[in-house]
Order: sequence, then C-alpha cells, then structure tokens
Amino acid sequence: MGQKKKTEIICRCNNVSRATIEKAITDGAKTLNEIFDTTTAGVGPCGGSCRRKLAPLLDHYLRTGQFPEKIQEDLSGKISVKEDGGESKD
Repeated sequence: MGQKKKTEIICRCNNVSRATIEKAITDGAKTLNEIFDTTTAGVGPCGGSCRRKLAPLLDHYLRTGQFPEKIQEDLSGKISVKEDGGESKD
C-alpha cells in the first residue's frame, strides 16, 4: 500500500532506467543508435547485453505507439546495429 514502484534498470553498466529510455523514445529516438546516443544505454563495458531488451521495447512502441507492460527479451540471437541505425539479428 502506497509503496513506490521500483525503477526498472535496463542498462546495468550505465545505470539507465526504463523511464529514461522510454522518455528518449517519446522524445524522438527511433533507432537503437539514437537510444544509445541519448541515454548511454547499450554501450557499456558488457558489450550491450541490454540490447536484447532495448530492441523489443523500441519495436513494440514503434508498432503500437505504446510501451509494453513487460518487455519480452529477445533471446533468439545477438542483436547488432546496422549502419543506418536499424537493428538486425546475426
């Protein structure tokens, strides 16, 4: 009762919260590269393990205009960023 909802950290290396990432997207970030540049998420010393969450979050928002309640992490393969800023699976 009355407890604050815990802030979900998406990028542990750079301590970037889901709220920060969602704000970057609603402020106009439409590619993973734009999210990386705006928030520093996805570019930490781990090599970007949070990209498995970032890509589905961004994709869901771009398709529906809303953020998912729960992020379905992409475990199908490593997500890489193409030069045009889009994402692909290797």
